[in-house]
Amino acid sequence: MLLVVLYHLWPAYLRGGYVGVDVFFVISGYLISAHVIRSLERGRFTLSDFYARRIRRLLPASLTVLLAAGIATLVWAPQLHWIDTGKNIVASAFYVENWSLLFNAVDYLGASADVIPSQHFWSLSVEEQFYLVWPVFLLLGCTLAARRGWPVRRVLAVLVGIVVVVSLAYSAVSTAVDQASAYFNTGTRVWEFGAGTLLAIWLAKAPKVGAWGVPVTWLGLAAILAAALTYTDASAFPGYLALVPVLGTAMVIAGRGRRGPASPAPLFALRPVQFLGDISYSVYLWHWPLIVLLPLGLGLPLSNPLKALILVVTLVLAWASKRFIEDPFRIDRPGTADKPKKAVSRRRIFTLAAAGMVLVSVVGGAGWAVSSAKASQAQAVLDALPDPLTVPCFGAAALADPVKCAQQGTGAIYPDPIVAALDTGDRRDPPCQQSSSGTEVIVCSFGSKDPAAPRYALVGDSHAAQWMSAMRVLALRNGWHLDTYLRSGCGLSTIPAGGLGVVSRCVEWNDQALQQLVDGHYDVVVVSMRSSIVGGAAKTDADLARNVSEIDTSWRAVQSSGARIVAIRDTPQPVSAGIPDAPRCVAGTPDYLIACSFTRAKGLVPDPEVEAARVNGNVAVLDLTDRFCSRDTCAPVIGDVLVYRDGHHVSALYITTLAPFLDEALADALAG
Repeated sequence: MLLVVLYHLWPAYLRGGYVGVDVFFVISGYLISAHVIRSLERGRFTLSDFYARRIRRLLPASLTVLLAAGIATLVWAPQLHWIDTGKNIVASAFYVENWSLLFNAVDYLGASADVIPSQHFWSLSVEEQFYLVWPVFLLLGCTLAARRGWPVRRVLAVLVGIVVVVSLAYSAVSTAVDQASAYFNTGTRVWEFGAGTLLAIWLAKAPKVGAWGVPVTWLGLAAILAAALTYTDASAFPGYLALVPVLGTAMVIAGRGRRGPASPAPLFALRPVQFLGDISYSVYLWHWPLIVLLPLGLGLPLSNPLKALILVVTLVLAWASKRFIEDPFRIDRPGTADKPKKAVSRRRIFTLAAAGMVLVSVVGGAGWAVSSAKASQAQAVLDALPDPLTVPCFGAAALADPVKCAQQGTGAIYPDPIVAALDTGDRRDPPCQQSSSGTEVIVCSFGSKDPAAPRYALVGDSHAAQWMSAMRVLALRNGWHLDTYLRSGCGLSTIPAGGLGVVSRCVEWNDQALQQLVDGHYDVVVVSMRSSIVGGAAKTDADLARNVSEIDTSWRAVQSSGARIVAIRDTPQPVSAGIPDAPRCVAGTPDYLIACSFTRAKGLVPDPEVEAARVNGNVAVLDLTDRFCSRDTCAPVIGDVLVYRDGHHVSALYITTLAPFLDEALADALAG
């Protein structure tokens, strides 16, 4: 748990700390399976008793934390937070948070920028789903063995082994295809619990641990720490990489705390270590809501001093939860085993659990419902706006003439931050932009259908897609035929084959898109992409040079068809200046023009397309930074229009107001 907590607080120093969850899954699989199998062999196992124990052990503390997080969100957080928080608190109360995050395409390995206080319940949801199904699976295995007269543990080992192999293979394939979804998928994690189960089956009959127990334990600890220190957010995890922390955990357990020279057993026995082990469940429960909500409540950035305070508060709350919530519900009296009170019937336990889950859902659902109503109203207001290009001093026009427009603002913000994330300008179904998990080239067409009309194409990733609103306006006004070739996380480039996952899918999409562009014989191809992104972030000069070469190669192929290429320099990015989500920043303070503005120097990231244009020599670059920033400052709201819909994408409404300026820049570039 400490690996996970430290990763969430200081991700730059423990980039792979998320493997602590995998350690937890193996331990959980080992302990629960050992208990269930022993009870089955003794004929003392019942599903109702098992579920009642798990409820008493886990739900009182978890529901308390969820209730506190829900109330704190309503009190401290801007209403913008309530929809996502409400949805996920409800999902967490019913232990399906992992599926909620999966279906909403949340990237856990980008969690430092997230504001969902119950997001960490994804792992608890996976665990509870395991608890729900696994005892039934083991019970069926034991029943099969008894009817056939086969050895119970041998049958279970075979059945569990099959599950482990299938789940591990599924995890490896799913991670390569769509890592963000694979991370939360229960199916990609079952094998980790299964590994603990196989260990429990083997250790029950294994000979006494010899001298080998000490080096095996150290080797296991080294494997866990190596994964925590060397894995990063870019690692293809879980997949086969999860084998390292999983096998490391299995080795530590197999060592059985063997004592001897250089044994780590005395370290495990230290009182502070034992204390942290005792409160680890509550530590995990409390740490993430505090990381998300305490900065909002105090109105402070998440600085190192505040992180240290969060760590202290987490330990205090974890101890209090253990002492006053976990233990009273779990045990008869201090010092006794984990044993349900006989006076409390299983029916009452199940009833109280259901009531608690409903109560938490009511709190989360209330904020969700209220905020959803406001979002619907805000969307209706946005839809009812007149043509933004006909409103004086609206959006980018205000920055073009700041003196004249100084007194023109109404004080309203369009779109309202609560619906900013939806202002993509792409309302088609299916959308024009291919997802990061897809490889099919989606072509959307706008403007003139006259075969003699000038043929334009807009190509690139989501930062190219954000220009679609303005390009669509220009196609209609200027009589162009416009086609779009857009894919998340993949700019036009000849990335070499050989990578896995995101890179391999980007290669496939690029190959198809490039061929279609060449065959399309366009007059003008407009390209753009997120700065330093070509199948992954360019973090070194060598990476940038490689990206420039790959971009230029793709451009020359398009130019060979007779097309002219125009590159739009990437827009300033709030996230690069330390503002992970501009709409949330604007919604969170009335002084947003001060708190949420940033400098050009911090917002602009080196753009490989600019360098590629210099290398190519025949590519014009449109730099519209002056339409986002004054001499030095980039504001989050310009001319009553919210500029950004997240930490780095521009809102479709603001892009639309840029159409005249884009038109002028394009005309100048093509005339040159």
